[in-house]
Amino acid sequence: MTQLDFYVLQDVDRSAMLRFACRLAAKAARTGQPIYVHAASAEQAREFDELLWCYPPQRMIPHGVIGSPEASGAPVLIGNAAELAEEVAVAGLLINLSDEPPAFVERFERAAEIVVEQTRASGRARYRHYRERGHPLKHHEMDDWEGS
Repeated sequence: MTQLDFYVLQDVDRSAMLRFACRLAAKAARTGQPIYVHAASAEQAREFDELLWCYPPQRMIPHGVIGSPEASGAPVLIGNAAELAEEVAVAGLLINLSDEPPAFVERFERAAEIVVEQTRASGRARYRHYRERGHPLKHHEMDDWEGS
């Protein structure tokens, strides 16, 4: 069963969620596990792709939006559900940027949910959704996460 980690940031905006996801992807990529970042839309996938080129500083990792040439062989794939079935095999870590729980979460060993002030209500709904399905859940309060 997929382990779900909820990271609750004290920040209030979605840009903090994207920056934290970049740091999480960079850390996970160092372990060699495959990573899929599930964006809420194609626009958000492109935004996350652009951010990964420069954030966190001096930690650029190979990545690509599914369907682009950069995605071939990249340890971090970015996309949305429409591309998932065709491009992503079972992977180690799913980072969900959507307000909805992905229907395919069971294909991953671990999944990360990032909650900021703007997404608290949907974060609680996702937590209940996973708890009702019996997933092991962990809760992490993240203070001063950009300082490390």
